[in-house]
Amino acid sequence: MRSARSDSLPALASIAALSRPMSTPEYYHASIGTHARTLEPARKIVAVLEGDHAISIDRWQAALDAVSAVNPGLRLRLHGQRRATRWISDAPAPRVVQLPARQWNTRSSFGAEFLIERPLSLREGCNVELLLLPRAGESTLVVLHTHHAIMDGAGAMHMLQELFRALRAEPLLGSNCTYSDVDLMREQRVPRSESRHIKTTWLTGEPSGLERGDDWRRIALGKPRRNQLARVAAALAEFMHRHSDLPALIAVPVNLRRHQPGIVSTGNYSAMLHVALQRGEGADAFREKLSALLASRSDAFYPGALDLVRWLPMPWLDRLLSRTPENFHRKRAVETAVISNLGRIDPLHYSAPGFTLRDFFVLPLAGSAFSILTCVDDRVDLALNLPRVLASNGRFDAIEAHLRERFPA
Repeated sequence: MRSARSDSLPALASIAALSRPMSTPEYYHASIGTHARTLEPARKIVAVLEGDHAISIDRWQAALDAVSAVNPGLRLRLHGQRRATRWISDAPAPRVVQLPARQWNTRSSFGAEFLIERPLSLREGCNVELLLLPRAGESTLVVLHTHHAIMDGAGAMHMLQELFRALRAEPLLGSNCTYSDVDLMREQRVPRSESRHIKTTWLTGEPSGLERGDDWRRIALGKPRRNQLARVAAALAEFMHRHSDLPALIAVPVNLRRHQPGIVSTGNYSAMLHVALQRGEGADAFREKLSALLASRSDAFYPGALDLVRWLPMPWLDRLLSRTPENFHRKRAVETAVISNLGRIDPLHYSAPGFTLRDFFVLPLAGSAFSILTCVDDRVDLALNLPRVLASNGRFDAIEAHLRERFPA
C-alpha cells in the first residue's frame, strides 16, 4: 500500500494566486454546452441555501471579498486553446447580486429556469456569483452560482463554509493546493480500475417522446437511515429492474482529496466509480462493492488516453458527446443513475449573525438520471434530474412514488 502522502507533488501551502494547466476533466466540463447545435446547458454548480435573513448586501460582499482573497480558485479565468488551456486567477472578483423575488418553491425545476439560463464566461469572468433572492416573510435564498469546470461539490461546500466563517469573523482556511485532479490521480499510480462501464439501461426505461430538456424534483426520503446511500442505490436499481434484466449501473462521485490528506481547495478533485447491481442485489451488496472499489483506489485510476480529447476544440467535444436535435431521444445509457452524496449538512457551518440556515440543496446536473442526496437536520432529500424523454408517460411520478414507498416519512 502506497503512503497517503506523496513527496513528489508540490507541498501544500497557503496560496493567494493560481496558474496551472487545465486538466482533462475540467476541459470536459468546460466544453459542455459550447456548441450551437447541442441541447446541453452549461455545466454548473448551483447550491441553494434558505434561511432567516438580516444581512446587508455590503456585508455579504465584504465577506465574499475576504474569501476570494485567500481562495484564488474563485477568481479563475481560462487562457489558451485546446492542449494549451490553463487557469490563471486574474478574473474579476466574485460578486453579490440582488435579484427580484421569484415564483419558485425550490422543490422542483419549475420556476428555476433563471438559474440555468444565467450566463457565465470562463474566458472573461466573473465566474463565481452569490445571488440573493427574497422569499416570503424574513426568509432569503442565498445561491452560489458557478461553473463545474471551476469547482466540484466539495469545493462549493468549502467556499460556502469560508463565506460564513467570514460573516462570523472567524479565521479563514484559504486554499493550499496548486495542482489538479489529474496530477493527484497520476501520483497514485493505480495500474487498473475495477470500476467498469458495462451494458445497462436508463433508470426509467428507454427514451420515449420528442420533448427536449430536463426536469428535476426534490423527493423527500424521510428521516436519515443507516447506509443511506446504499439504500437509495438499491431502491433505484430495483426500479430499473422492473423493466430490464440488465445490471443496474449506479455511478457515485468520489472525493479524490482522500488520497492526499490536508488538501483544502475550492477546485475539482472528484472522480466517478460505477457499481453494478444485478436483479435482487440490495443495499448490502452495493455497500460491499463500493467499499471494494474504494479499497482498490479505483477512483484514482487515470488512463492517459483521455488527454487526447484536448486536441479537440471545446465545441467539437461538446458536439461529439452531448445531446443534439438529432440524437436526444435515442442516446444510450452510460449508467443507470448517478448519486452524488453530500451527506449531513451541519446548519452551524452555514449560519452567521443575521442568517440561520433552514434548508440546503444543490441542483442536479442535466442530461441523465443524476441525483444529489442531502440531509439537513432530520430531513433527507434526493434532488433527481430526468431528461424529459425519460420522464414521459408518468414515469417521473412512478419513480417518485417508488422512492416514497421505500423511504416513508
